[in-house]
Amino acid sequence: MDIENLIRTYLIWIENGQGKAKATIDSQKEDLRLLARYLKEESVRLEDVDQIFLQGFLDSLSLRYQATSVSRLTSTLRSFFGYLNVFYGLKDPSTLLQAPKREKKLPVWAASEEIDEILKRFDSSPKGILDKTIIMVLYCCGLRVSELCTLKQNDVRLNQKQIRVYGKGGKERMIPLVDACVLQMETYSQTIRKPTGNAGLYFFVSPKGKQLNRQYVYRLVKACALQENLSPQFSPHSLRHSYATRLIEKDTDLRLVQELLGHSDIATTQIYTHIDSSRLIDTIDLALPSPNLDLDSQALDQKSLNDNESKAL
Repeated sequence: MDIENLIRTYLIWIENGQGKAKATIDSQKEDLRLLARYLKEESVRLEDVDQIFLQGFLDSLSLRYQATSVSRLTSTLRSFFGYLNVFYGLKDPSTLLQAPKREKKLPVWAASEEIDEILKRFDSSPKGILDKTIIMVLYCCGLRVSELCTLKQNDVRLNQKQIRVYGKGGKERMIPLVDACVLQMETYSQTIRKPTGNAGLYFFVSPKGKQLNRQYVYRLVKACALQENLSPQFSPHSLRHSYATRLIEKDTDLRLVQELLGHSDIATTQIYTHIDSSRLIDTIDLALPSPNLDLDSQALDQKSLNDNESKAL
């Protein structure tokens, strides 16, 4: 069987049949190209692939790639071989594959005070207004960068204080806007938004009137993070994490947070409860006595107090 043709038909299937996002399709395409190359190097036919062969493939990649990449590739293999099993009757050797364990890291986010300091830095120039609006919408709406750059003009309903967003897989959700964000978006829209050509379809346009791109947003957020001495890992997605963290801190129902973020699985949303818990622990640490406190002396003082009370009785 020609693996190149099978990969091609599989990618069409996950795009049209499952509605996968372009980024997911591109990632799986690269994963399966690695598989095709490995099959060719080892002179193994696709129909002869078994679990031992696939596990050896993953183990070889673990020497060159991070655990997150190999874990994603494992998921791709399971999906691909599941597809071949259903539509072509091939055996599925991927069901018992063992992916490397990924280290769980809490997302990078910023405190509301830090966001406030970022917003104070923007002036009233056209670029200042654009950049401030970008930061506010990312933070106040919890958008992904791709969602911000593709936000359509007719999906922005400032009079209703909401925007309509299309996330991964074209999934639609409505995001409410706080008053400050509405005011900033109105200022941007009415004073400096001057699109050219087809860019008029989009709410955000660059200073040159073109559709805003990811690179512009990324550079902007990195510059803001540098000015405020935030983590080197701080990125546009960190503003989305900050939005989610604020909601959890305000005891927002987890299902509502999931809906606002556009997560398909609530397990993805639950990571923000861990962020809130870690912050609570930090607060408790500050409130409790210092670990250098002389507990022995404290105990002796208490014993002396008890002895005196006993004598008084």
